[in-house]
Amino acid sequence: MAPRGTKAEKGATLVMETNSSSIVSKRSVERLYYPEPHFFRHFVKKPQRRSPLINRGYWLRMHAVETSVRKFLEEPSELLKVIVNLGCGFDPLPFQFLSRDRTLCQNVKFVDVDHHKLMVKKRDVINQCTALSGLLSDAQLLPESGSVLLRSKEYVAAGCDLGDLNKLDVALKDAIGLTEVSILFIAEVSLTYMEVSLADALIQFLPKLSNDVNFCLLEQYFPDGPNHPFAVTMMKHFLKLQSPLHSIHRYPSLDQQEMRFRESGWTTTKSTNLWELWSDPTFLTEEQRLSLDSVEVFDEWEEFALFASHYFLLSASSRNTATGSTLLNGTEVPNVEPILLTLAPLCPPKFSGQRRFGAIVPTTAKSFGLHGGLGPQTRLSSTDEYTSSRTGTAATGEMPPLINMEARMCHTITQFDGHDCLLVGGRASPRDAMADCWIRRAGQWRRTDNLPTPRYRHCATAVDLGEGNSHVLIYGGRSTSGEVLNDFLLWNEMEGWRAVNVTNQSLPARFGASIANIDRQSGILLGGMTRDGVVLNDFWIWKLTTSSSGNIRLELNNLTENLLAGNLLHKWLGRFGASVTTTERGTFIIGGIAKHNCIPQDYDIMLLSNHVLKDMTLSPDRSFLTAVGLGSEFNRPRPLLVGHSSCATCDGDVLIVGGGAVCFSFGVHWNEGTWLLQSARSETMNSWTLHEQAASPEVNPLEGVSETADVHTAGGTTEMQTIPRVSISSAREFQIIVDNAKPVILSDLNIGSCRTAWTKEYLEKAIGRDRKVVVHESKSSNMNFQTKNFAYVTKEFGTFLDEVYTNESKQYLRSMSSTNPSEHPTNLARDFPGLQNDFYLPPELSLVSENAHSSPLRISGPVILWLHYDVLANVLCQIQGHKRLILYPPADITHLSFPPGSSNSSITLFKNLTDTTPLSPPNTHPFSALLKPGDVLFIPPLWLHTANPTDGEVSVAVNVFFRNLDKGYAAGRDVYGNRDLQAYERGRAEVEKIARAFDGVPRDMARFYIERLADELRGKARGATTRSSARTGYISSSNLSLATQRLRHMLMKLSAIAEQQATTTTTTDEAEAPHLAQP
Repeated sequence: MAPRGTKAEKGATLVMETNSSSIVSKRSVERLYYPEPHFFRHFVKKPQRRSPLINRGYWLRMHAVETSVRKFLEEPSELLKVIVNLGCGFDPLPFQFLSRDRTLCQNVKFVDVDHHKLMVKKRDVINQCTALSGLLSDAQLLPESGSVLLRSKEYVAAGCDLGDLNKLDVALKDAIGLTEVSILFIAEVSLTYMEVSLADALIQFLPKLSNDVNFCLLEQYFPDGPNHPFAVTMMKHFLKLQSPLHSIHRYPSLDQQEMRFRESGWTTTKSTNLWELWSDPTFLTEEQRLSLDSVEVFDEWEEFALFASHYFLLSASSRNTATGSTLLNGTEVPNVEPILLTLAPLCPPKFSGQRRFGAIVPTTAKSFGLHGGLGPQTRLSSTDEYTSSRTGTAATGEMPPLINMEARMCHTITQFDGHDCLLVGGRASPRDAMADCWIRRAGQWRRTDNLPTPRYRHCATAVDLGEGNSHVLIYGGRSTSGEVLNDFLLWNEMEGWRAVNVTNQSLPARFGASIANIDRQSGILLGGMTRDGVVLNDFWIWKLTTSSSGNIRLELNNLTENLLAGNLLHKWLGRFGASVTTTERGTFIIGGIAKHNCIPQDYDIMLLSNHVLKDMTLSPDRSFLTAVGLGSEFNRPRPLLVGHSSCATCDGDVLIVGGGAVCFSFGVHWNEGTWLLQSARSETMNSWTLHEQAASPEVNPLEGVSETADVHTAGGTTEMQTIPRVSISSAREFQIIVDNAKPVILSDLNIGSCRTAWTKEYLEKAIGRDRKVVVHESKSSNMNFQTKNFAYVTKEFGTFLDEVYTNESKQYLRSMSSTNPSEHPTNLARDFPGLQNDFYLPPELSLVSENAHSSPLRISGPVILWLHYDVLANVLCQIQGHKRLILYPPADITHLSFPPGSSNSSITLFKNLTDTTPLSPPNTHPFSALLKPGDVLFIPPLWLHTANPTDGEVSVAVNVFFRNLDKGYAAGRDVYGNRDLQAYERGRAEVEKIARAFDGVPRDMARFYIERLADELRGKARGATTRSSARTGYISSSNLSLATQRLRHMLMKLSAIAEQQATTTTTTDEAEAPHLAQP
């Protein structure tokens, strides 16, 4: 057993490593949100930009501490003020205040205290950096043998173990002196790493140092117990780092934390969680909250609220001017009436349906779909089908089509007229809201009228105005510009969208609200979020009326005060991002986030009585709100009810699917399986499962989707052509091949010793078994980029090789830059120096080496890659194993289901690994290439291709992308070399402008003129193939098809616009994970 000192030293080192991660995140915040001068930059040599969620979370932490310090400094006092940061790490808080608030820092001394080793490093950085040392007067460096390492008039750095109170006492008296002072101690996520007994002793010791001692404590707690999914994920994270949190187990609640301080000699305490502080106008103004959105686009509100709800800020004081606790959380707790419902989970050990922020698709069968949303890697365009039979049923064919419907999240699908439904809006990124709408009639999907304003996080419900056709009412949401919308829109199939006038009262604009109808013409609207990120806790009744002249109006009544007077449960009713489901029992409000705290388990699900609500009044003596929670006697691992979806079953129960969250920097929690809210007396089990066959991307998207041209026409098989093999002996011969712009297999080229050397054992040694790599891993042998049926998994290279060489693991490695994969293309020699002498391009391929863009290493097991194209030309050098490639010329793109703006098709060409004859749609011209070790396949730009392994072999290859145009490529970063030509990207923007120009024009006239423009574009596309290239530097004779086929792609979009008489917003899935997106 290791000596105690060694164990303590190891633990201290691990805790100090958490500081390293923390200051990188704070530096990310500083770079984006703080004015110059910056101070974290002196302690973080390699800055990294964190995600918007982490940036905002750390900004809130930093603001909480800075606000506490500023409040202390602004208090009038004749005493010297001392601010002691306990466990300060490399935080430059003193220098920020000395630089920006010098006047406020008169008669103030800052003291930083942390482990001795860390403080020596901090002292040295301060001493060597004039931007830091220049803020100090009379600075002295002191010997490392003592606790005080640096002393100046304004600042002292001390190295001391916080658990050694004798040394700490000496260090503080040395730093502060013996005179009476006013002290503020700060501990930002530092005491919780200490053994609880040592931390408690420290808290008891500090108020004895002066008559005026104050404490600011910021750390984690359990707002709803240790079994909350966020709490579970958080605790696993710190255990994995071998830096477990200690205090949180002894003092899990705010009440217990306050009691901890009062029992340790502090006279006043006040605590609140950071999420409640976020909406407190005395802590953050509306302008401050809004200013954050001008820096970074943000839509991770549920995840931000979960993070902030699990951190608290506690203020304590030893002053005798006030007595007792000022608990913010001591409010009256409502009684929860017992209700005979229970939540029955069915969570299989292997579940492939992870997605959040999707939308429920009803079907005519005993099943339903979950469409779109955000998957483990990116937004999805696919639909998972769930069925109540364990044996499964045939796919209904009633799910939204993959083809021409873009991936999206935060959209709505509303059922009306039996099983018909309307899909509305949604978003790609938060600055890319969608306006397109889709209707399903008789099981077939088609486009319908676009929204007047693109939006996402709106709410929708079906209504019936007695006109013989159903309507869908939507409210609010957020637009592409970030504007929070406050309009009601009504849709029906005959008239499209129209605005609804609101009478008698107005409500604040909001997004993420909840709406439900009570009697098809009236209903409720509640919750949502304001433009500055505050959850609303109001309650409205709405009613649609039609005047004698046919004008439709919406009456609003604000019943919030009635609700406050009549039910203590109101605190948990107003929510953001909840799902709403109506059954015979009433209207269920499920999950989401609330204004002040994490929603407790007992209130996660609420039930509204529709019978009471129909009276349109809420008397205080009439109970209409009941807390269901997770049901009676629920004792299973609980779901995380954010980003989820819910629907009513044919049995009158409520089914919950999907959902989960990124738990800050701690990891991701997914809800896996289904959750059925049913009667506690029910004798039936939850049997709702993911229908794997229907959800599989191997279902051929060419079948069963209506109103899509070319790909769905009937026809026989297409004759396969073989790509020729040639031998070349000079660079000139290869130039001729490139100019000809057709694929060939180059034989007998010398590409180095890799052909024989790169065995499994050699690769392990040359690259290193412990080298971390990111691989595509799938349960299916057919990887599909559009449906994202694979995951990006980080693992050790040796583990990857062991698994892939078993011939059972469906994995694929496409190497990325080892330094900065989101900024730089991969380079084999630079990223794998152990391989650089084994592989090289011969002189015959000097055109490639002199114009090289990237050279990824590819290792694949028994998987089939999706059909895609690359904008850059490339040579694929097969090194180990055999591989079959199927290629199509660029002219075939219109027949192969490539959505505009995407370089990836949704078509699955091979049925399985043994299939040697791929499915080729009519009017296409497939070419086949069978590569053996040593072969080099030249793939011209825009040739569509897919790959299938042969004979179960592991394939090892290197392909080198190169530029063969002088100019015309997309501007800016292009890590994968597959961004479309700049002219095409500009052209797509022009298509959008053309379509918008016809807004307000009658439909038949708009279609007439757009079709004429499409004809003109067809003529331009045909002409591009016949004109010789006079502009050689822009489009050379070898690349006539580049512009031609992308013009045709634009033509596809114009034709679609003409068909629907509306515009569409086109985005790509790649934006979600730009450095992990391509094959």
